[in-house]
Amino acid sequence: MGTRIPGKKGMGLSPDHPKGLGGWLALIQIGLYVTFIRSFILVYDFFTNTLGSEGWYALTSPASADYHASWKLVLIFEVSANIILLSASVYLLTLLYNKRAVFPRWLIFYYIIGLLLQLVIIVLVAGIPQSSELAASGNLLQNVARGLVNGLIWTAYILRSKRVRNTFVN
Repeated sequence: MGTRIPGKKGMGLSPDHPKGLGGWLALIQIGLYVTFIRSFILVYDFFTNTLGSEGWYALTSPASADYHASWKLVLIFEVSANIILLSASVYLLTLLYNKRAVFPRWLIFYYIIGLLLQLVIIVLVAGIPQSSELAASGNLLQNVARGLVNGLIWTAYILRSKRVRNTFVN
């Protein structure tokens, strides 16, 4: 029902529903921080270790035995996807801590985009004959399955949670 609390206009009724960034929202926060750290490390590694390295030239130089014209596109797309996820996680954390009403919609959009980016990477990698086994390997498909289950669970929570409805009102 509710608890009676004093207010500016006398006693008011406060709902006994959860509110704030606690509960299951703490796991969403942790997930966003993990994505931020993971994406930052991958982007940093790309610019410091991959770009300009022997591995880069082996995959992107026509004189190399491992060369395929699509490798450069795949590598650039993957680092771009990580930059997008890095930026999105910062934006979502900002919305989360400001308790913005648009946070739930943007979080659902974030899960969809993350899943689509993973699928595009698999399709791009599958188009390279030397790496078709990599695209069909359990690791990439496992990432997609994990992203799908993660997105479905948290989308259902975001859409049904009273805490989310009571917290994100600004």
